[in-house]
Amino acid sequence: MRETVAPGQATGGDIAGVPAAPGTEGPVRSMLERARTGLGSRAVRGSLRDVVLPILAIRAGLMIFGWLAVAIFAPDMLAKSWGMWNEWDGPNFLQLAAGGYGPPTDPARIVLFPLYPATISLGSLVMAPLLAAMLSSLLATIAAGLGLYELVRLDSPAGVARASVLAMVLFPTAYALVAPYSEALFLATSIWAFVAVRRDQLALAGVLGAMAGATRIQGAFLIPALGVEYLMTRGRIDRDVFWIFFIATGPLLYLGINWLTFGDPLYFLQVQKDVFFVQNQLPWVTVGNLWNGVVGATRDERWVTIFIAPLASLALVAVVTVWATFSKRSRPSYAVYAAISLVSFATLSWPISVPRYILGVFPIFVAMGSWSRSTAGQSILVASTLLLGMFATLFLMGHWAF
Repeated sequence: MRETVAPGQATGGDIAGVPAAPGTEGPVRSMLERARTGLGSRAVRGSLRDVVLPILAIRAGLMIFGWLAVAIFAPDMLAKSWGMWNEWDGPNFLQLAAGGYGPPTDPARIVLFPLYPATISLGSLVMAPLLAAMLSSLLATIAAGLGLYELVRLDSPAGVARASVLAMVLFPTAYALVAPYSEALFLATSIWAFVAVRRDQLALAGVLGAMAGATRIQGAFLIPALGVEYLMTRGRIDRDVFWIFFIATGPLLYLGINWLTFGDPLYFLQVQKDVFFVQNQLPWVTVGNLWNGVVGATRDERWVTIFIAPLASLALVAVVTVWATFSKRSRPSYAVYAAISLVSFATLSWPISVPRYILGVFPIFVAMGSWSRSTAGQSILVASTLLLGMFATLFLMGHWAF
C-alpha cells in the first residue's frame, strides 16, 4: 500500500517536499544540507570579516592612540587608567545606574534617559560599573554595526555596507561609542528597528523602537520615519500598525519617571533651561548665532568645538537629508528621519553637543558608505578619521568635546 504524503511534507528522501530520484536520496540530502550549512557559514564569516573584526580592530586602535596621546600631552591623566574614558556624561550615567533619579542623585541628571543606566546596573552585578558601562557600549556598537550592514545590504552591494560600518566607527565623535555614553545603545536599537520593519517584523520593530525611545529623545523620531517605511513595505495600513505607535512607550516611560520623581512630566525641560542653558528657538536664530561665533569669536580650541563643529554638523545633516531624498541608494524613511533630526538639533539654543548627537543619525553613515567609491568620499573618510583622533584626544584630556 502506497503511503500518502501531504502537500509540502518531506519524506525520508525528500528535501523541502521535492522527491529525490531513486537511489540518490542520501547524496542529494547530503549535498543540499552542505549547501545550506555553507550559506550560513559564509554569512557568519562575512559578518565577522566585514563588521565585527573591523569594529574590534578600530576600537583597539583608538584606545591605544588615546593612551599614547594622553601619555604625550597629559601624562598625569594616565593614573586614571580606564577612568580616562569616564568624562562629562560618563560619571552621570554611572551615578544613575547606582542610585536612580531620586535623592541623593543630582536632579540635573534627569536629562539622561533610563535604558543605558539600566544596562550598567545589570552588568554591575558581575563587574565594576565602569567596565560594565564600556562593555555595554562595545556590545551595542557591534550590534549597531551588524544592523547597519544588514540594512545597507538590502539596497546596496557589500562594499557599500562595509564602508558604511567603517564610517560609523571612524566618525569624528565615535569616541562616544567607546566611552560610557548611550550613543551605541541608541544606534543599535534604532537601526535594528528599521531592519525589523524592512523584514515585516512589526512587533520586534515596535519593541526595539521603544527601547531606542527609552535611550534618547531622538527615539521619538522613529515613529514618523518607521511609519513611512511601514507604508512602503506594506502598501496599506493594517492593524499591526499599532506596533509603530508602540514606540511611544519609550519616551512615555521617561516622562513617567519625571512625573514620579519630581511631580512634573516635563521637569527635564526646566532643568535643560536652568542648568544647561538649552531651550528651543527658531532654527535660523541658532544657525545665525553659530555663524556669528565662527566669524567673531576668539580663535582657540573652544572656537572649534563650540562654534565650528556644531555648525558643520548641522550642515552635514542637511546635506545627508538632501541625499536621502533623491538618492537611489536611500529610502524616503531615511530622509524623514534625517530631516526631523536636523530641525530638532537646529532649534537648540546652545547646540554645543550636536556633533555627538548626530552620531545617532545613521543615514549619515549610509550616505558616507555610498560616497566611498569616489575620491571625494574617500577623502571625507580620511578627514573623519583625523578628526576622530583630534576630538578623542581632547575628550581624554578632559577638555570639552561635545
